Amino acid sequence: MLDVQWFTSGRARFLDQHPRFLEPTAKVFVKVSFPGIQDSVMAQVDTGAAYSTLESEIAEALGLFDFEGQSTRISTRLGTVGGQLIRIPLALIADEGRSLDLEATFFVSRDWRGVTFLGYVGLLDRLRIALDSPSDLFYFGENGLSDGTPALPAL
Repeated sequence: MLDVQWFTSGRARFLDQHPRFLEPTAKVFVKVSFPGIQDSVMAQVDTGAAYSTLESEIAEALGLFDFEGQSTRISTRLGTVGGQLIRIPLALIADEGRSLDLEATFFVSRDWRGVTFLGYVGLLDRLRIALDSPSDLFYFGENGLSDGTPALPAL
């Protein structure tokens, strides 16, 4: 709790490595889901990323290459990539408490070859998040809960 409101509404275990894209250092990967895709997706939480990005296979499965969004370019460690900013629904999947359904702005490009990122502008800037790194737990919530109902069980 923060003051008299619940700080977060959901808690999920995070992975230190993406199951398909191995890297030499640990990162924070959480489960998200998108309407129209049956399986959940592992996404890297990256507060330093200007925008959230979608793996091109996921954007293709969602039919996002057929939409017109705001054109932009992003500079990444993989080089500069052109694409579009598109607002789409997603859910942060909770292992305990409540999953969080929201809309977020994603960078979509056929040329993107990286993982799905949850970036700052248009997604993380609207959330309350916290990490319990020793326990591999990711806490999240949108605006605090004022109804007095605990969303998470007491620890």
